[in-house]
Amino acid sequence: MKKIIFKLALALAPIVLYLAVFVAFEPNNYFGLRETGSDNSPISRIRAFEKEPHENILLGDSRMAHFDMDLVDQVSGVQWSNLAYGGASLEESIDEFYYVYEQHPEIERVLMSISFYTLNANYRTANRMATVETQLANPVAYISNLEYNINTLTVIGDKIRGLPDAEETAEHTPDDYLPNGQRKDLVAYAAILYQNCAKAGTLPMAEGYSSTQSMVDAMDSGELDGEALAAAMESCTEADSKYAINEPALERLLELVEFCKDNGVELTLLVPPMDDSLYRYVCEPLGIDDAMRGALDTIRSSGARVLDYEWTEMPHWDDTAYFDGFHLDTRHGLPQFTQELFTRVMED
Repeated sequence: MKKIIFKLALALAPIVLYLAVFVAFEPNNYFGLRETGSDNSPISRIRAFEKEPHENILLGDSRMAHFDMDLVDQVSGVQWSNLAYGGASLEESIDEFYYVYEQHPEIERVLMSISFYTLNANYRTANRMATVETQLANPVAYISNLEYNINTLTVIGDKIRGLPDAEETAEHTPDDYLPNGQRKDLVAYAAILYQNCAKAGTLPMAEGYSSTQSMVDAMDSGELDGEALAAAMESCTEADSKYAINEPALERLLELVEFCKDNGVELTLLVPPMDDSLYRYVCEPLGIDDAMRGALDTIRSSGARVLDYEWTEMPHWDDTAYFDGFHLDTRHGLPQFTQELFTRVMED
């Protein structure tokens, strides 16, 4: 009998060891053993909220995920929980609100981002929140998830190599700019985004590049003419566009507005700013500006409070305020926007 127990323990030892390593290094702080977890995961954000809930919450995608929360609390005079994460669709953010509100109905104030990108009918049609809810309730479902296991191994590898967490900030030099004065990476970012909003084949010179960096590298090597790419995007028309408003998501957003009214929750919808390059090379040529103004008129007619920095109150900051076309630089743009935004959120 003792031999059987010993052999069984020996056989289970690798599994127990791996589980111990997984619990110690999994990136989402699912088990609450570390101070913080990833800011790019709904699991991590919700677990942090459950550990220390506040009556004021942020919801949205990566454009909301990188606020300095100490500065947010300082400017607003109240404490906030950030439930935003990279890649969140509009419907996922809506479902996330209902999930946390059901657990914590004392929520008083919600600041939630929307944009032409998250209202795009062609953007992320799969809703992951049902799976996330299952994983939050069932540790076995979480531990057995392949993606989280791969992420854990990545975290371990990064720690071994001593890699720091990436920060969305950069110092730009003249080499970063095209002769026409446009930043190479902003033109490249616009081209990547363009292909998500336009019909296939309408920007052939951008095809074959999978990332902003690959395009910038091609510009630097002379393989890709950045100025010609910019001109090609500007010359496109609405006939090249496949952009459409996600009407079911918009309807669900309007339902959320009514829910918050009925339950005394102060909901503010933020339409974050974006660099002028996205207006010039994507939104205006493809007619996205007109589609979004119509959608925002519908949202405003519901009585929703909308702070629109994307269309009606475009700040037109210097390009150095942006890390890329969508995301404010965490050192050169986001702190200033945080001051303006949360002063306004609390005063209006």
